[in-house]
Amino acid sequence: MLGFLVFLFKLFFCLFYSKRHLVAENVLLRKELEILKRKNSGKRISIRVSDRIFFAILNKAAGIRDRISIVKPETVLKWQRMLIKHFWTFWKHGRKRGRRPVARGIQDLILCMKNENNSWGVKRIQGELMKLNIVLDSKTIWNILHKFRHQGKIKAGLTWKTFLEMQAASIFAMDFFTVDTIFNRRYYVLFIISHWSREIIRFAITENPIREFVRQQLIIFESEIMGTKYLIHDNATQFRMRYFDYGIHGIAISVGAPDMNAIAERFIGSVRREALDHFLIISRNQIMAILTEYIEYYNTKRPHQGLKQHVPQNYSPQEVGEIERESVLSGLHHHYFRKAA
Repeated sequence: MLGFLVFLFKLFFCLFYSKRHLVAENVLLRKELEILKRKNSGKRISIRVSDRIFFAILNKAAGIRDRISIVKPETVLKWQRMLIKHFWTFWKHGRKRGRRPVARGIQDLILCMKNENNSWGVKRIQGELMKLNIVLDSKTIWNILHKFRHQGKIKAGLTWKTFLEMQAASIFAMDFFTVDTIFNRRYYVLFIISHWSREIIRFAITENPIREFVRQQLIIFESEIMGTKYLIHDNATQFRMRYFDYGIHGIAISVGAPDMNAIAERFIGSVRREALDHFLIISRNQIMAILTEYIEYYNTKRPHQGLKQHVPQNYSPQEVGEIERESVLSGLHHHYFRKAA
């Protein structure tokens, strides 16, 4: 009796096992057929993540890795190990632990404070924030500034351009330019221009550009302009003198760097293009007449791109009246204005 029961159990187990494998093989064949139908001609078989999960689960349930024909059995076992690994890997969700990040608006405020006050350190910025009832640790401010510095958003220290913008009201530039007559006679024009207003403060003409001539013009310039004065000049021999004796801070540009005196160079280009190049120069008196009329126009009526199209001597726009014009340099330029009724 016991032997008969053992026989029935073995028979039932074999029938059940055979049926399970038969179903598994049928499902496997259908899956492989589905994958092969997705294959484009001339390309490799495309196996998706869902396919890998399917093969791994089916192999775990029915052990069908030896019956798969589109991949190697070792590949199926690899997929199975990866599935088990991901199943037992727990990702922690929810909010992050630790301090809350500093609001973006406060970070931008810190960046603004640093860029507008380059000499300020972390403690100085921390104190300024406390005035606004914003309390931050100095290390936090340092980390924010370090991030912005790494991104290149923090401006560099004091540059030549920044220095000029800060001191523009007290900065002037000086230089010579030459004018040749049709009789092969050369004259030298010395001029001083204001960085702040682009106004020509003084000009003078000479045939001998010696140091004594420059010294005389500086004496007149020092008496006409009050307050601190910084005077930019090149390294010509005529400009080598003790400027402090005349109440002036002399600033010599680097050798071969005319861009450091760009505003003076710009005026030289303007006066040549807009005035001198259009005349046959005969005498010194003619040069004086041309420069006098042009500089009066340049200072009081000509818009300047460097001043956002404003006129150096605070020209007020006119809103009422008929538009008329005034000739400058015998019609070379014209000044347009409204005539009061």
